[in-house]
Amino acid sequence: MKYWMPGFIALMAIPAAQAANYRLVYSPSQKLEVFIDDVKNSQPASWCSKTIPLRIVSAQSKDPAVLDDFLPRVGNLLAKQCARASQLPWTLTDKRGEKLASGEASKVRGWKPVQKQQAVEPMTPPAPVIPAAVAITSPQADSAPVPQFDLPQGCHFRTYWNEETNGSALFIPSGDALRCGEDGGLNGNSSVTLQQNGKTASPALSFYQGYPLVKINVGDHPLSVISANVQRLVLGANPQAPGSFLLLPFAPQLHAWSFNGEVIVEMPREQAADTNKIKQRIEQVQRAWQPLLTHPAMPLSFKLVEKLAGDRVDPASGSYLSVNDATH
Repeated sequence: MKYWMPGFIALMAIPAAQAANYRLVYSPSQKLEVFIDDVKNSQPASWCSKTIPLRIVSAQSKDPAVLDDFLPRVGNLLAKQCARASQLPWTLTDKRGEKLASGEASKVRGWKPVQKQQAVEPMTPPAPVIPAAVAITSPQADSAPVPQFDLPQGCHFRTYWNEETNGSALFIPSGDALRCGEDGGLNGNSSVTLQQNGKTASPALSFYQGYPLVKINVGDHPLSVISANVQRLVLGANPQAPGSFLLLPFAPQLHAWSFNGEVIVEMPREQAADTNKIKQRIEQVQRAWQPLLTHPAMPLSFKLVEKLAGDRVDPASGSYLSVNDATH
């Protein structure tokens, strides 16, 4: 028996044969074909059941919305032949058999197609990117020894002095706050009196191994002056953060080396491909150096290097990554 319905042709009369795929409905206008696969013949007894899987082939539209009006008519047609039918699992393909969509249509919902949501594959995180190597281009630093000045109490301190351009006198008071280190270098904190260009100032300095420092209070921390010259001083050997250094440019108006917030951090580039490792390393360095800062809220700039360029004007030359504006 053939069923003619507006817009499509139902082909229910099929000769008996071995199990095969039978075209049940064809819509010339929409170029849609509906098949029941692996049935023996067209008799309802061979395909009628509560659940009837349908394969729908579209030779035109690839949008599953094409089934919104089409599938309810197919469902009503099948229900006339098979009263038990209540579920129509469907798969929509193109002419090549490529799956376009799948879903179900139920009798209780008027055979309206409900598309099955495609499983979303988890996104593969991007591969870590190792920062590119950066050449060391800074020129060689001044290697001349820092001038040494002796104090009456036997200690000495180190600084650069140009009487014509930088001032005329520096007075360092004696007291319990200042003491001589094992090498004779002055250690401790004190306000000094600086006279230059007819003006007097009393900057607070922290002396370490004879070097006057500004904005840094070394105290009893076991550190080391890695290198020092008229351009800058590098302070390091912090046991709580090995491979990290404070950079103190020389401030000629104070005859001292002043910390401006730049921290140099040694870290292999391969490790820097992991942002969590960068964060952990920066936090370690912050915790190690924070107790030495006279202004704890000073913004810091961390320069990541593979190796300190201690013999260059800029010891951070070759830095491959900067982490800026970090505060405690």
